[in-house]
Amino acid sequence: MRPIDKPILDARTVFDTCTASARPKAVRTKLQALKDTVAAAAAEYDTAATARALHTLGHLKDQPDGEPKKKGGLNKELKNTYSNRMVHKKSAGRDFYDQLLMEAPDDRCALCGQGIADTLDHQLPKTHYPLLAVAPANLVPACRDCNYYKGEEAPVSAEKQTLHPYYDSEVHDHVWLVARVAGPPRPAVVFAAVPPPEMPPVLAARVRHHFTTLKLARLYNPQAGPELRTLSRSLPRLPAAAVPEHLRERAEDWAASEGGNSWQAALYRALADSAWYTGGGYEEPWK
Repeated sequence: MRPIDKPILDARTVFDTCTASARPKAVRTKLQALKDTVAAAAAEYDTAATARALHTLGHLKDQPDGEPKKKGGLNKELKNTYSNRMVHKKSAGRDFYDQLLMEAPDDRCALCGQGIADTLDHQLPKTHYPLLAVAPANLVPACRDCNYYKGEEAPVSAEKQTLHPYYDSEVHDHVWLVARVAGPPRPAVVFAAVPPPEMPPVLAARVRHHFTTLKLARLYNPQAGPELRTLSRSLPRLPAAAVPEHLRERAEDWAASEGGNSWQAALYRALADSAWYTGGGYEEPWK
């Protein structure tokens, strides 16, 4: 997860702009009448997200129709406000969509830090929380894979929540992404979420939930191959005694530029700590 400053866009203004030209007029009138309700829901969201308690917003589900299984009606129009009145390239709210997407660090997904951010993910799904369908703080720049894996998940407890790039920057006060190096005969690397003992238990549970839900091991594991192939050519040029320190410096460089929980920093920490790898295992071909 890559932290991003919380959007400064006002939820009421965004909703007002997106719905001001909705058709037919009867739908526009009903949606515009919800501006204060949407603003209030967004304010509740901000308070709960700040307290890491999005799971407490169950009372906002399925409003304003109030019927979870009801088809059509205002719930449908609220959801369509995102897809038809914000995402659509010629829609009134498209500028807001583009503005939020441009906040992605290096154009990369804020949830995994690796994929291209080419969509916005609803932290609380619009299927269950239609009032938050275009609330800026609920929309996170993400890659399509993370958006797909996260799906329509709504948090059911404090622990069962994915990390929120706008509100959970303190997660990077701890190093929790680790890589494990296996060998011989050939080096192999597997990534895992292993929160340190000093991390608050709820935050540690969320880290593990985030890592598992978004299938980050599946994403990060293949990244090690090109790095190991390159190292198998460059490390033999160094004095053998200099290899561990070189790898530690690389880990520090990646941590400084990409964060201590980047897969690159985790990889180089693990390589530096592997006696087998630093003792000559780096010369073995990657599988």
